Amino acid sequence: MKKILFITVMATTLLVSCKETKKEETSPVVQKNAPKDNNAEMIRIQDSIQMARKKTMDSLEQVKSHGHAH
Repeated sequence: MKKILFITVMATTLLVSCKETKKEETSPVVQKNAPKDNNAEMIRIQDSIQMARKKTMDSLEQVKSHGHAH
């Protein structure tokens, strides 16, 4: 039983190490597209922050106008 477990662990380790080398090979392509992805992500984050602020301000206005928010 211990031999089977040991062989399984070694085989899994070899498979995982092979996958990591492929990720390193494709990393330069990812780095070229990184600024575009970062810009798109920043725009999405800014939009979500603006929506959250608007929602908070709407809630505050509702509380001021009739005592509770919807």
